[in-house]
Amino acid sequence: MTSVPVLPRSAALALLAFSLSACAESPASSQVNQPPVVTIATPLASALFAGGDTIDVAVTATDPEQGELNGTAISWWVVLHHDDHVHPFFPLTQGNGGRVGVPRLGHPESSIFLRFYARAVDAGGLADTASVDVHPRLTTLTLASEPSGLQVTLDGQPRLTPYVETTVVGMEREVGVVSPQDRGLTRFLFLGWQDAATATRTLVTSTEPLTLTAVFDSVGPANAAPAVTLTAPAPGATVTVGVPVALSADASDADGTVVEVRFEVDGAVVGTSTSAPFGVEWTPNAPGTFRIAARAVDNEGASRRTEPIEVLAQASGGGDVIAPTVTLLSPLDGATGLLGAVMLEASATDNVGVSLVEFAVDDSTFASAVSPPYSATLPSTGDFTSGVHVLSARARDAAGNWSPWARATVRFGGNVTLPAGFSRSVYASGLGSTPTAMAFAPDGRLFVAEQGGALRVVVNGALLTTPFITVPTVAEGERGLLGVAFDPDYAATNWVYLYYTSSVGEPHNVLVRVTADGNTAVPGSTVTLVEFPTLPASGRHNGGAMQFGPDGKLYVAVGDATIPTAPPSLESPFGKMLRFERNGAIPTDNPFYAITTGLNRAIWARGLRNPYTFAIDPTTGRMHINDVGESTWEEINLGRAGADYGWPSTEGPTDAPGVDSPLFAYRHSASPTLFEGVAVVGAGFYPRDVVNFGPAYAGDYFFGDYGLGWIYRLDANAGWRAYAFAQLDAFITGLTIGPDGALYVLIENRVERLSR
Repeated sequence: MTSVPVLPRSAALALLAFSLSACAESPASSQVNQPPVVTIATPLASALFAGGDTIDVAVTATDPEQGELNGTAISWWVVLHHDDHVHPFFPLTQGNGGRVGVPRLGHPESSIFLRFYARAVDAGGLADTASVDVHPRLTTLTLASEPSGLQVTLDGQPRLTPYVETTVVGMEREVGVVSPQDRGLTRFLFLGWQDAATATRTLVTSTEPLTLTAVFDSVGPANAAPAVTLTAPAPGATVTVGVPVALSADASDADGTVVEVRFEVDGAVVGTSTSAPFGVEWTPNAPGTFRIAARAVDNEGASRRTEPIEVLAQASGGGDVIAPTVTLLSPLDGATGLLGAVMLEASATDNVGVSLVEFAVDDSTFASAVSPPYSATLPSTGDFTSGVHVLSARARDAAGNWSPWARATVRFGGNVTLPAGFSRSVYASGLGSTPTAMAFAPDGRLFVAEQGGALRVVVNGALLTTPFITVPTVAEGERGLLGVAFDPDYAATNWVYLYYTSSVGEPHNVLVRVTADGNTAVPGSTVTLVEFPTLPASGRHNGGAMQFGPDGKLYVAVGDATIPTAPPSLESPFGKMLRFERNGAIPTDNPFYAITTGLNRAIWARGLRNPYTFAIDPTTGRMHINDVGESTWEEINLGRAGADYGWPSTEGPTDAPGVDSPLFAYRHSASPTLFEGVAVVGAGFYPRDVVNFGPAYAGDYFFGDYGLGWIYRLDANAGWRAYAFAQLDAFITGLTIGPDGALYVLIENRVERLSR
């Protein structure tokens, strides 16, 4: 298939898939054709907008040869600029103008503006593009508390009082509280706002500054973290590779009970014990030094971790068991802009002697050296996608002992969009509305969900005209048709599962099942399996991803609906990963089944903000959950029954008591991690039995970023380190691995295919 050219990001966003025509000579005349001039008459650059406004758009265009151009030669569209990235706002529209409504929900930040584009094309194919920027009217919103310094929420995000924000006029904002909450040694209970008693309330910002104060009362001491002591093994103990080691701890809680003790080796949990005497077994798998710790968690989620102790694991049979040490001298960790050939240098020592030093890029060995000075040259960064990569070195001695890898996380410069040997092509185009999710049916057809409610079918790259089904949905904000999954026994049942925001009654999300008859759903076959609670006015954070696990259960990711108290609570399904039977029933082995009621018994993990996408490895059952962050971090969490991922108390890497820290997280700025993005989307584990990409990718996890248009992968065989894979310069809303082993990416109104 033909490779798709990639525009610079600024051009791609400004032209929105248009290309400027080259100068052409009119076939009817020898006179050189002159380009038209397009003008945006309204809105004016001096105009201001607020939430709820309607903006009139008027566009004119004249051409030296044709005179005034009519609406068939003119098109216009609107893009929302937010900080240093953009969002689609109003679609490409043909004609001399129209009206644009500014929703009261969406982006209330002061750092936004609307850019109106217009383009005219004359009969000779020459074009002109104009733009006008319209900025928002702003006001001030202040959140306070009595006493000061307590936590409230704004649009579901935690804020420490006093908090002052400059915001857009006319926007719906939801304010709330966290109650009870601890500050220092004291617990506080919410009494009410100064002007209202309801904990959560929705307001519309006006031109006048507004201050809201939440009143709290101290009700007693704060919850104290449990005490824990690691009792075995002893510090400095010597253990044997392949022989189980007993790990044990004593734990108690002065104001509650200890619900579990997690045992960690080198920071990773190797076992959990839920009752005294607390203990697990761990088997060292390689020689070397290991750091062991224990973390106790009480009934309110508070935890305390012991200081790690070190033990030495030696190979059975004795002999030289001391591994070499190695240091990567160049390039330095954090180096950026590496181009062309890159020299790697290392130093290595051993108690007997170093026999070999290996060098690797992205944990794939490419060279070795047998004598000092130990060095190797990576021939060209041009074989790798521009972005973050990992360069490494390790040493081996004559006895076969290997040192740990010494690594440097670096950034390759340039504009390489795919690794050497990979290609990019359009698989299907012409999608309408906003594509939100996609999944391959077991027979190889691709089903694509559109936000407006249509589920489209792609057969061998051709988008069918008739939708499989169109559901009655509310396609506002982040609502709409959001998820699709296929029954594990689809060949026999023909069942397709959908998650969408229902327009029947008050807006609420539903999980339904329909029966397929070829490329359309059987009329009247829709069965509603789950109806979720009524949604608040914000319209955001609905989640929607669905997938069956190897256990035959349906996992459904549900956003917090911007309700700040929901994610940690076992009395709400919002902000959770839920687990159901195929018929919508709730499995009795769900982790909180015995202590919850109704729909809340479906809770499998909690503490999520907006898990828009996730994936399950069909071979191992491992789950990675992408949680879209607020202003600082994007998270990829390891799915675990009973886990708490911390929102809204934490975001990004954390040592907070009782919280599972992300497997991987990246910031909204490149400092200090080199990784940078806006919103994590797209999730797929590369199969272990498919060879399109090659064995080096087996089990790897692919994910993308909506705002910056890149795709990275977490290496399953190298501690889930992240490497750049593709730079697509487009708005990505989903990705999946096809039955042919290619990577399929949902981009704006099309599906693209990345293959080798």
